[in-house]
Amino acid sequence: MSLYDLIWGGVGLLLTVMVLSYLIGDNLLFRLAAYLFVGVTAGFLSVLIINQILWPFLLQPLINGLWIEKIWVLIPLTLAVLLVISQFQRFKGLGRVPLAFLAGLTAAVTVGGAVFGTLIPQLRAVVNAFDPLDWYQSPGMPWLRITEAVVMLVGVLGTLSYFHFGRRRRDQNDPSEVRPGFFEGLAKVGGVFLGMALGTVFAGIFSTALVAMIDRLLVISEFVMRLMGGS
Repeated sequence: MSLYDLIWGGVGLLLTVMVLSYLIGDNLLFRLAAYLFVGVTAGFLSVLIINQILWPFLLQPLINGLWIEKIWVLIPLTLAVLLVISQFQRFKGLGRVPLAFLAGLTAAVTVGGAVFGTLIPQLRAVVNAFDPLDWYQSPGMPWLRITEAVVMLVGVLGTLSYFHFGRRRRDQNDPSEVRPGFFEGLAKVGGVFLGMALGTVFAGIFSTALVAMIDRLLVISEFVMRLMGGS
């Protein structure tokens, strides 16, 4: 085993033990490992932002770009300067402009992605699932295709009904509100579908974390065996 492998293998073993020490409770070793992870991540992201964003899209156009490119670059530069200046109490109000721009842009991207990337394809899939030609031309039994289409439709309607917030009061003397019975029934079905979806996501995250932990333990075991074997 080379000196390089010995040093970094020992560092990896030490950090793994420090992280796993959280199993016995919050302690100094775990906090040191967490601080180190946060610091390394912050440093890596800073270097990545400088090399991949600031330098090619901000500094280079200001230095070597045409005059029209320099004018366009001044817009994000001004917003960034206002955001930095807003950290001072006297100029706190100046940060509202870049924050409003970021919030609006984020909302637009999120809504656009949800509509065109999720909602419309989902609706199209539901409509295509009820195409009779697909039931009989695709391999498999037609009744199975029909069942899949019905389950998909019920799941979509139930999930949308779960987030239906149009409620009405039971009566004038009762301040509590209730959904219409039709939406209430579909909402319960939608809750089942949401539970299955969230359970699937959790299972995927848990299995990914478990695979990562097993891989880490295998690396540590190989390092220990090589260290004891002297090869």
